[in-house]
Amino acid sequence: MAGTGLVSGQVPAETIASEVRTHHERLARWLNGSDPEALTAFRASHTADFTLVSTAGEVVPGPRLLDGLAAARGTRPTLRITVYDVWTVHATRDTVLVRFTERHEDDGGVDVRIVSALLCAVAPDDGAPDNSSLPTGPHRWKWRHVHETAV
Repeated sequence: MAGTGLVSGQVPAETIASEVRTHHERLARWLNGSDPEALTAFRASHTADFTLVSTAGEVVPGPRLLDGLAAARGTRPTLRITVYDVWTVHATRDTVLVRFTERHEDDGGVDVRIVSALLCAVAPDDGAPDNSSLPTGPHRWKWRHVHETAV
């Protein structure tokens, strides 16, 4: 279930849910080897100061995570990632804190985690967060922080 209504009065909650799903579809396509271009878009969707807190509690800087992913193309050929229960926890004019459940299925194994992520609005023409307000037209998001908790 996705959060309902508008995020910060400007962005439909489904827009955020769609961003979360698309982001994870790219990751799965890269890791299962079905899309050799997926990492380019995935990499571009993170801020320069991105961090991940893994399910093991390790704080992973963005460059280390993305470099590791670069070497992992096709290493999980049966991987499917499903995202559900997307919920907007908090929103300002240029950031959204979202929580969702992420399910990884791979070679018969299942790994489920609850994830919180901080996304920043990016103006389509400049690639930088718009600190005055969300762009009024089409916009995109950059992922700044992710915290995963194993279920």
